[in-house]
Amino acid sequence: MGDQLLTLKEAWQVYDSWMADPRVEFYLEPRGVDTSFRKITRPFASLPSSKVIGDCWLLAFAADIQAILVTFDRALLSHARKLGHAAAIPA
Repeated sequence: MGDQLLTLKEAWQVYDSWMADPRVEFYLEPRGVDTSFRKITRPFASLPSSKVIGDCWLLAFAADIQAILVTFDRALLSHARKLGHAAAIPA
């Protein structure tokens, strides 16, 4: 992310501001999300376990709660769209 990289302290400040926004909601892990997680990771089954695992988990979670996935990661955005899931990169 180059010069847009945040320190951990700055990242927590961003998180705190998101949580203070009334448009942001917190959701517990949905029961059975592992089924979606397995389905979403299937295209990567022959690859070494890597960053894709975390990305797929976020996508599975968003899919199960029927949320729009917001990400800065263009590869994750592309994968979400290929699966027909709503995803966006913030402006």
